[in-house]
Amino acid sequence: MAKIKSLVVGDDEPHGDGMVLTRLANRLQARIPKLCELKTFYDGRESIPTKYVPKNMNTTSADVYRRFVDICPMNLASTIANAVITSQNPIGFRLVDDKSMRSTAADDMWDSTGMNVRALNMFMDMSLYGAAYAMVFPREYPSYIQRLSPWTTSVSPDKDSAVVYDFDADEGMEYLTLYRLIRDDKGEVVRVYSRTAQHETENRTLYSDSVDDEESVYSLANDEDAKLPALPQQFQWAGEAQDDTWEFAKQCGCLPVVRLATSTGKGVFESSLRTLSAIDQQRFQRFCIQEMQAFRQRWVSGDMPEYYAKSDPAVKYGHARAGDKIDYSELFEMGPAALWLMPKDAKVSESQVTDITPLVTAATSDIKNLAGATGTPLSILSPDVAGSAEGAKLTTRMLRMKVRDMNARANDAFVLLLRMALLADSQSDAAGQRFETIWEPLELPSELEQSQAAANLKGIIPVKTIMRHYLHFTETDISEAMRDAQDTMFMQALANENRMLETSSQSQSAATLPDSVSDDESLQYGSFDSLESAGESFEEVS
Repeated sequence: MAKIKSLVVGDDEPHGDGMVLTRLANRLQARIPKLCELKTFYDGRESIPTKYVPKNMNTTSADVYRRFVDICPMNLASTIANAVITSQNPIGFRLVDDKSMRSTAADDMWDSTGMNVRALNMFMDMSLYGAAYAMVFPREYPSYIQRLSPWTTSVSPDKDSAVVYDFDADEGMEYLTLYRLIRDDKGEVVRVYSRTAQHETENRTLYSDSVDDEESVYSLANDEDAKLPALPQQFQWAGEAQDDTWEFAKQCGCLPVVRLATSTGKGVFESSLRTLSAIDQQRFQRFCIQEMQAFRQRWVSGDMPEYYAKSDPAVKYGHARAGDKIDYSELFEMGPAALWLMPKDAKVSESQVTDITPLVTAATSDIKNLAGATGTPLSILSPDVAGSAEGAKLTTRMLRMKVRDMNARANDAFVLLLRMALLADSQSDAAGQRFETIWEPLELPSELEQSQAAANLKGIIPVKTIMRHYLHFTETDISEAMRDAQDTMFMQALANENRMLETSSQSQSAATLPDSVSDDESLQYGSFDSLESAGESFEEVS
């Protein structure tokens, strides 16, 4: 086994920072070609290998084949990944504690750090590339939690070290920042620090998933002979290691960089890339067959003279001379009103139509197998599939199980991120708190179904439990609903008190009326009382 040379000049100590950084950077660099291929398939920009394109063709035919190469991708990869991405939706957090079920602090931190959007990007990274990364910073601005790209981040399998690559075009520098934790003999974390190595360069070495690098990414994925630039062994340490900055990570016993990965560390369609390529190849062949059949090949056979004779019409009318060689390519020109003048024994034939039904059937079968291999409902990949509601429910079971597995893995990462962010925000009790992510159901019931379930369970289980498990309220929503209920009860009690006071006042006024009041006045007072009663009734109704 060849000895690894450190990327940091002069730091070759075994198990030292330079060698740890080098191993992680090499892993990151080796993963880049696969990331390029995955992004290319997700964007629908893959192409069949150019060696399958026929050679020795004229210019027109070559352009046709090149167009087929561009339009043959079917872009099923994005459909497979999006089926999982759009099904993951965290809606809040709750404490796993005997005293309280509310974790509004975690919800507030989630909202203030913009994790509603960052989480979606992380879900996309996880489904597309097999891993997603995020990092907690000790400062609130721009945010405690920020997403890191799989193109620039690598974490060791034991989660004791990580490296983050960065390039600054303005300064002409690229950086490799090492994050590392040290454990004592008992396995407890005693130190978490970071250290940065830098190198001067005009262009970035490693590609990114930004729009600026897309063409380079597509080129690397589609060109078998393309080579990825390697990180130079010319980095220098920039300053000393930083320890105090990551005190919150030390309290949590982890790195500030958190990795969220699938069970295999691969994207949801990464293992099916060959099948996707085979479907694209079949589409390319079908396009070629259809194009050739649109302009079928014709030929003329028989005893065909090679030279013009004096009796030929072309010679008689002065279009040719006797003895000239006949150019049949000009005689048999294609056109709506073209006429062919052929010798007596000549026969015209043309190529037959090729039945492409077997190719279409084979492609449909491949899509079905792809749906089963990736756990994607066939109705998503092939919208014309019809079936019963129960059958549709069974076909989505694999997708539900996949999403449930992804959610369970994401829970640990999100809880760890929030715990460190709360500690960085000087909330000292966050280190010992245990909370879990609340997820929106994969198949959210309708409002009618939720209201019916809540009405049927009223009086059987507590109101908060109904809100939490059957109405799918977050802890913040439950808190607001309880406050609204208290406000409503207060307003009702206040209205009842005012009504009682008004009734008491009216009774006292009626008891002190003089006996000399006329019948007309009594009628008027009686009418007034009736109006008051009507007004009270209106208030109660409203």
